[in-house]
Parts: sequence; structure tokens; C-alpha cells
Amino acid sequence: MNTTVLLLGQFFSLSAKLVVSAVLLTVYIKSRRRSAVVWAFAWLVAAMSIAADALGVLQLVSLTEATFSSLLFLGSLAFLSEELGRPVRYQTLWAAPPLVAAMYGILLGNDWSSVVGIPYGVAAFFIVLTGIMIITTINNAFTNARRTALLLCLLGLHKMDYPFLRDVEWFAPIGFVLGAILTVFSAYFMAKMVLSREFTHLGGEIKITVKPGIELVASREYRRIKEDLNGYPVLAFIRELSVPDKWKAYFLTSLPGKDTIPPTNLPRILELSGRYLQEAETRGITGVVLIDGIEYLIIHNGMTAVTKFIGTLRDLVILRDGRLIVVADENALDRKDYLTIKRVLMGG
Repeated sequence: MNTTVLLLGQFFSLSAKLVVSAVLLTVYIKSRRRSAVVWAFAWLVAAMSIAADALGVLQLVSLTEATFSSLLFLGSLAFLSEELGRPVRYQTLWAAPPLVAAMYGILLGNDWSSVVGIPYGVAAFFIVLTGIMIITTINNAFTNARRTALLLCLLGLHKMDYPFLRDVEWFAPIGFVLGAILTVFSAYFMAKMVLSREFTHLGGEIKITVKPGIELVASREYRRIKEDLNGYPVLAFIRELSVPDKWKAYFLTSLPGKDTIPPTNLPRILELSGRYLQEAETRGITGVVLIDGIEYLIIHNGMTAVTKFIGTLRDLVILRDGRLIVVADENALDRKDYLTIKRVLMGG
């Protein structure tokens, strides 16, 4: 293969992997999302695989490719847990096969196929599986995540042909260039995904000071709150679309769409709130969570489930020194239900 093409491909691949790793670590520091730090180490290991390949150490090539695949898959399981609000159990166990295959080949293998070929194929399969898992699970509105997943699928499929086509002389330069291109684009779209508003973002300078606390307000007071917090990055779960531009708002509805949450997915609301409050605390500001649509939540979940949800959200806000604002009109709820919500919120 042309030496210049080889060096250029390695340079761009290495640069892309190191840059996306740095981006992911930066995002993790701000958001504390576990998926970001796992992915950061995945790409860092992928960068090491270039050195292993350049040195021609087959065992190291196998191990680094397997580690990259396992960490990529593990990060995706963490990402889906964060996005869906439903933790995936035994994540490390599910992500272990590529590493197990590599260790087995290194310790017991005695030829290229067993040391590199089979482990490489298993690792590539898990990269494809990572992409498929995200595409089939994540909300259609999260376009950056879906594009990243598609590129990972293509990257994994391309890697799967390596054990079979590595000895085909005419395909070698084509395969190498294609691999470098897919790697660069996969890294680019992952960086774009984690920097997107959907992943996590509290941008801009905050000029408004908000004190921690718990509030139960009526609709007329809610209009005042929107004016007072017009320039503040409030996390809001709402039933009406008119909110300040600075707010990160999710519309409570059973219909699919961008920035929507089904009213029955209370764990998702808690997960988003926890992540937001953690990031706000890291930045040294008071996180503000607003719920407008208690009546709607009660219709879909029942009073008992909503009461437990409100109690958990209240505790989460208090532990993070945040502010919780719940909008509820006394005349729109059963008197007993309203007093129960008030008692749970105020800790009475």
C-alpha cells in the first residue's frame, strides 16, 4: 500500500479518536453522564490500536480492538439507560464477550485467525450491535444519536470483512481508506451528539439568581414565574407550548415527537431532572425544575403513583439544592388530592 496514504489515514484516524475522546471527557465533567466517560475511554483505547497496528503486535491489536468494542457497547447500554429512564442490569456482563474472545485467542491461539481474526470479528459484530441497539431504541427526534448509530453500524460492518479480505491485495487500499473515513465520521457524529442540546446542555451566561426551595403555585402565578425566569435555564415538563426560549421544555403527551415525554414515563422525568440538577450543581447555579400538568399525570398514572413521583422529585431537588415548582389549581383537583400533593411537597 502507498506509504503516504497509510500515514494520512492513520493521522486522520488518530486525530479523530483523540479529539472525540477529549470532547467526551469535557462533556462528562459538565454533565456527569456515565455514558460520556465510558465512550471517552473507548475512543482513547481505539487510538492506541493504531500504535498497536503500526508496531505489528498482533496480541495488542486484538486486545485494543476488543476493548474498544466492549467499552463502546457498555457506553451505549449506559446511554440507553439514561435516555429511557430504565436501568439495564448487568451492563458489564453484556459488554464482556469481545474482551473474553480476545483473551481466549491471545492465551490459547497459535495462528493469526485465532489470535486476531475471530476476536476481531466478534469485536466488529458488537460495534454493529451497538448501532442497531441505539437506532431501534432511541427517540426519532434525537437525530444526532441516530446518525452516530448508523455510522457505527457501517464501521462495524466494514471491520467484519477484514479477516476475510485482508489478503486480497487490490482491496487493501480501498478497505483502509474506507475504514479511515468511517472512523472519522463516526467520531465526528458522536462528538456532535454529546454536544447537542438533547444530550445535555446548560449554555450561556446566567445573570439571574434563584434561591433553592419548593413551590406549589396556581396558573396565575405560573405566568409571573415565566416572566421572572425568562432568561434562566429552567427544566420544564409542560402541557402548553408557550415557554421562554432559555427553558429546556418537554411536552407531556402520548404522541411521539421532538422533546416529548409520555405522561406514563415518570422514571424518565426523574432521570432527566437528576441529570439536569447535577449539572446545575456542578456549574454552581440553582437548578429549577418545573412541572405543569399534574392533573394530566394523575389521569394517566393514578394519584398514588403521582404522589410517589412528586415525593421522589422533591427529595432529589432538595439534595441538589435546587428549586421545584409545581403548577396545580386547587379547583381543578379533588380537594383531598390537592392537599395530599401539598403535604408531600411541603414535607408536612
